[in-house]
This record gives sequence, C-alpha cells and structure tokens, in this order.
Amino acid sequence: MMLPHSLTGKTVVVTGAARGLGAAIAEACVRHGATVVLTDVLADEVRATAAALGERASAQTLDVSDPDSWQQLGAVLRNGNGCPDVLVNNAGIVQPAAIADISVADLRRALDVNVVGTFLGIQTFVELHREGHERRPGSIVNIASVRGIIGSSRAAGYCASKFAVRGLTKAAAVELGPDGIRVNAICPGPIESDMSTGNPQFAAMDWDAYASRLPLGHMGRPVDVADAVVWLASDASAFVTGIDLPVDGGLTATSHSIEPKRIGQS
Repeated sequence: MMLPHSLTGKTVVVTGAARGLGAAIAEACVRHGATVVLTDVLADEVRATAAALGERASAQTLDVSDPDSWQQLGAVLRNGNGCPDVLVNNAGIVQPAAIADISVADLRRALDVNVVGTFLGIQTFVELHREGHERRPGSIVNIASVRGIIGSSRAAGYCASKFAVRGLTKAAAVELGPDGIRVNAICPGPIESDMSTGNPQFAAMDWDAYASRLPLGHMGRPVDVADAVVWLASDASAFVTGIDLPVDGGLTATSHSIEPKRIGQS
C-alpha cells in the first residue's frame, strides 16, 4: 500500500535547485518516489546536482525572473514530463543592507527574483494544468521565510519580498482552489544553508548564540524544510491550502534576533 506522504507517480518542479535548500528539496522528493525537474540559473551546477540524484531527476536552466525563461520551461514540460503535479518555488536571494543604504536596483532585484519569480511560476503551473483535458489536483509550495512573518534589521528588501510571497500564496490559494490546486507557503527560520551560515555577508553574525536561544536550542537542517515540502506536496495534506508553515525551531514563538559577535570573540 502506498503511504499517504508518498510522491510516487508525481512530477515535481523545483526552482533554485542547484544547491543548498533547493537541492535538499529535490533530493527529498526523489527519495519519496517523485520524478523531479531541477531548475536553476546556474546551468552547470544544476545539471551536476540532477545527475547525482539518478534517473528520476533531470535539469533545466531557468531564470525565474524572466517570463521568456518560464515559457521555455513550459514548452520543455509539455514535450517531456508533461503537466507537473507539484511546483516548489524555492529560488530566492538575500541582500542584507540597512534601509538607508539599500539601492532601488537591489530592492527591485529582490522583488524580481523572490516575488515575480514566484508569480511567474504560479502562472506557468496554472497554464499547464488548464491545458489538460481532465481536472487533476496540483500542489504549489512557495518557500517564504520567517522574515515574511516577523521583521529584522538590515533585511528590508528580503522582508518585503517574503511578506509578498505569503500574500501571493493566500490569494492564489483562494483563486485556484476550484481548479483543485492547493497553494501553501513554508517559512524557514534559522536553517544551516548557503544563504545563512555559509553566506560571507553574515560572517559577523553569532549563529551559536542565536541558536541557543531558540526553543529547540539548535539550527535546523535543509532536510527539515525538505520534509515539510514533501508533506505539502503529497496527498497527506490534501485538505491543506493557504497556510504559512514555519519550520523555525520555535523562532516565531520568541522575540529573539541574531546579534553580531562581541569584540574578541572568535
């Protein structure tokens, strides 16, 4: 008997899947039985990641902020895997800067990738589904952030974009429910990844102190987010739509924020 959280027989598209969180999501989907199309603007890296996942994984180059790039992906899907069952809008960027210092160009870039990219993904997914002759269920999982729930200093562009992803998720859930398409957001918190602990822009942050004040007392791993994606992608969550699911070790239940290391601290 197939388990309710199994993705066997489903086709999943994951954006920003060359490395980090996206690669972990793709791996978890393959592990749970899905055929996965990994996409990323990093063409060589995403091909290597897909190759490492085996025969049920393939790679396509995709710039999520470019409508033409989404149209090209749609054409590839029509001619190959067909209409996907699941879309994971994971691609995103973070550009830490104080409000006084962030440029309009940087703000627009954050919105283009994080919000417009998610919007174009939803549009493409809906277009492919409505082309089908039979109404079939679908699931869209948008990767937002706890910074789309609570604010943070030096993160105005990121916070603005992730709050927008949550709003887009709710609007799409209401509108697309009659099509049988569920739309949910996952809000990762302090996850050890290329965008956090591995990001040189955050080298001055005291991650250990931050993690110690979380209710669970430690940072999360990419697989923690990936397993939440699998649940929302699967039939186990068939009556779940329009939610924000924090995967944050309890961060949003607290009032703590990360701080720079003290002088003399390694």
